Amino acid sequence: MSEEEKQGISINFGLEAFEILEYIYDYEGPEHDIDLRELGFKLQFEHKADLEAGTFAIKFKVTAQIGKDNPLELGYISTRTIYSLSNMDELINDDGHFVLPKNLAITLLSIALSTTRGALVAKSEGNILSEAILPLADPKEMYEASPLKGELEIK
Repeated sequence: MSEEEKQGISINFGLEAFEILEYIYDYEGPEHDIDLRELGFKLQFEHKADLEAGTFAIKFKVTAQIGKDNPLELGYISTRTIYSLSNMDELINDDGHFVLPKNLAITLLSIALSTTRGALVAKSEGNILSEAILPLADPKEMYEASPLKGELEIK
């Protein structure tokens, strides 16, 4: 199925669930020694499509770290955002692979990342991570560099 054919399919989606799978803050040094200007975040995500259930999930892991060459990890949050999608069977291409339309994939990534950002703020209350908001990331760039761009594995 070509990108033009996929654009003509009507897909409705809804947020089915959001889960904080794990939150770890394991920095044991004095927090006043941390320079927030050196704090960075590593973003990783994976996806899972389940045609039987009609769901598509994005799992994010956001790791807070200090330094560039040999970064010291301060902690991380891992979340899963599960969406219900209508007409998933119409997104199966001629080779039998699931292909998510680009604009839908970018929208789902954006929602999952912004929800994870909010969860990180809430969970980090009381430690140094609460003082550094996860910066905005362009979901279009994330999509272009991800496996969402091609044929997806389905359950």
